[in-house]
Amino acid sequence: MTDLIFAEVVRHHEDLARWLGSEAEPGLLDTFRAMHRPEFSLVAIDGVRIDLPALAGALAGARNAVPGLKIGIEEFELLVRTDQVVVCRFLERHSVGSLRRVTAVLVPDPTARYGVRWLSVHETPVL
Repeated sequence: MTDLIFAEVVRHHEDLARWLGSEAEPGLLDTFRAMHRPEFSLVAIDGVRIDLPALAGALAGARNAVPGLKIGIEEFELLVRTDQVVVCRFLERHSVGSLRRVTAVLVPDPTARYGVRWLSVHETPVL
């Protein structure tokens, strides 16, 4: 199961980087959004809480906003795994130089890619 969670985290960020860093196919944003629970929220590096509609809206206008962007995942830790929730933490390294420590909450969903959907993400900048 740890391998599947890690695979989802990596794939999710590859999709995000492809959207932000290239002229990705328009359907990629729909695929990205579908990997989240409807009640998803993100606490961004500035401390602002963003819900899924706001995130999707911001991303809609950000296609190829950072040409060539790559996002790497390092120091992956699976903190909690139950039948109802998965909590993990990892370092998110952007090719443009930013680094974030991320704590993510995912929930099992057998219909989702790799069997989980994103419920909450909290990003902290690493200075």
